[in-house]
Amino acid sequence: MKRVLVTGASGFLGRACAARLLRRGIEVHGTGRGAAPDLPGLIWHRADLLSEAGRAALVAAARPSHLLHLAWEARPGLYRDSPDNPAWTAASLDLLDRAQAVGTERILGIGTCFEYGPYDGPCIEGVTSCQPVTLYGQAKLEAAEGFAAAGAVWGRVFFPFGPGEPAGKLIPALIRNLLAGEVFSCSHGEQRRDFIYIEDLAEAMAVLLESPLTGIVNLGSGEARPLRDIVAAFARRLGRPELVHYGARAVSGADAEPIIAADVRRLRAAGWAPSVGFDAGVDRTIAWWRQRLGGGVA
Repeated sequence: MKRVLVTGASGFLGRACAARLLRRGIEVHGTGRGAAPDLPGLIWHRADLLSEAGRAALVAAARPSHLLHLAWEARPGLYRDSPDNPAWTAASLDLLDRAQAVGTERILGIGTCFEYGPYDGPCIEGVTSCQPVTLYGQAKLEAAEGFAAAGAVWGRVFFPFGPGEPAGKLIPALIRNLLAGEVFSCSHGEQRRDFIYIEDLAEAMAVLLESPLTGIVNLGSGEARPLRDIVAAFARRLGRPELVHYGARAVSGADAEPIIAADVRRLRAAGWAPSVGFDAGVDRTIAWWRQRLGGGVA
């Protein structure tokens, strides 16, 4: 039986991936610095992955046949320029080495679309240039190169959304404001972005864990939508489109790029196709927040 170790299993992406693997009847080991998420069947290991001793003890305890490495600094407003980014690169490459040393047969590391740049169309693995402008993107790119060189697979995530997304991100902030009857100020919204529903992303990661692909694989929907259209889709369903003020916030850096979208031909060739999609994902996300907030902001 496969034993999959999921690092960062208490985070937004990690919880969804661990839940998907558990539903498949797979033995799943999760790790993090704090308490285990509420996922029946998950075998939890409390570990500090920035500690060499923590990594060594984790790999020795789990001895995974498969490794899904998601753990990284990901807090909104902090992760792009966090001084911990280089430490996460070093920790990730060491974890890769340790996993391979105990015979882990399949390793998937998770990166970011911010490894690419500049952007002038859908990002294609091995074709689109990689000139990241954030410390986060630079650190992830260095890790990606190490994973690819070791024969592992590295997934570049674009813009996930869905239940459980941190409140400081665009869509949760939008929903919370509109449910509370408050104005939501955003950019002009002409930037095109590739948003993928969290359950579709979790399935993509599960597919890659089973596939023979190595190297870089984009993890997105393959659809580039204007942010204005994405925001409007939520606002219409919430019945408060008049509360959205487009153009009220200036954007710069990567946020100002006219398009950040994925070419997903490699992912589809591995056997993935979205099962939920954007529109149903919007409805499910709103329903989750309504239930959580009881119609208002807690």
